[in-house]
Amino acid sequence: MKVWEPTEEDIARLISLAGEKANTKRTAHYTELAPVLYDVACAWCNRTFDMSEDAERLEQSAVKLFIAKAAQYYELKVGLVSRKMGSVAYSFAEEMPATMYKPLKPYRKLRW
Repeated sequence: MKVWEPTEEDIARLISLAGEKANTKRTAHYTELAPVLYDVACAWCNRTFDMSEDAERLEQSAVKLFIAKAAQYYELKVGLVSRKMGSVAYSFAEEMPATMYKPLKPYRKLRW
């Protein structure tokens, strides 16, 4: 299985898809997470997506939107669900919300 290596242009597009402005910290964050989240998308859909320039753009758009929103979730929310002031208690979500996977749903293949 070939790993997707996003270019600097891909990273800039992912950041803009998430509705954010690029800076050094954010670019490094997205650069590290993009290949991992690509693998998550491929595993969730039970298939490998072709991210080359001559591949189907609709599929690429769905994967890139998923990557952008998931990276934004991990950057901003970090899975923090609730916190308590009393004796300082924090609750974290172990998984991304199901709504993050919505762009990938049409491309998911079922396995028996």
